[in-house]
Amino acid sequence: MGELLISQSIVPFSRWVTWSIIGVGLFLIARGIYAGIFQEVLIGATFIYASGYRKRIFISEDGLVRETRLWRRTRTTVLSWSEIKHVSLARRASKIIVFFEKDVTGWRVLFNDEDEPKLRAILQKYISEVEINTIEAL
Repeated sequence: MGELLISQSIVPFSRWVTWSIIGVGLFLIARGIYAGIFQEVLIGATFIYASGYRKRIFISEDGLVRETRLWRRTRTTVLSWSEIKHVSLARRASKIIVFFEKDVTGWRVLFNDEDEPKLRAILQKYISEVEINTIEAL
């Protein structure tokens, strides 16, 4: 499953934020053990566990892929091209919000403005029969 276009919807934690969360988690665990407060140990462990969270959305040959990682476990959800019934593009500043609709619900994905030609080419190649609307935001 190769990546054709990576979304800007998900911005990962920067390295300093990740290390700060781990540091606070370790501090809470140490303080909870020293003071005998189980809740602080639990909250500290939750902080450390949450520091391993990563999420990204990209377009592949199979369709739209949402990949969620939590430390070593990866969960992948695919919205295949055959499920997409309608596509709407909305411009907002230097970003494009794309609504991939299936039945009643769908996915909302954010891309950079300069990715629009590549996005339209991918959509034309894989779902040429699906209608694509462009919404101009004020």
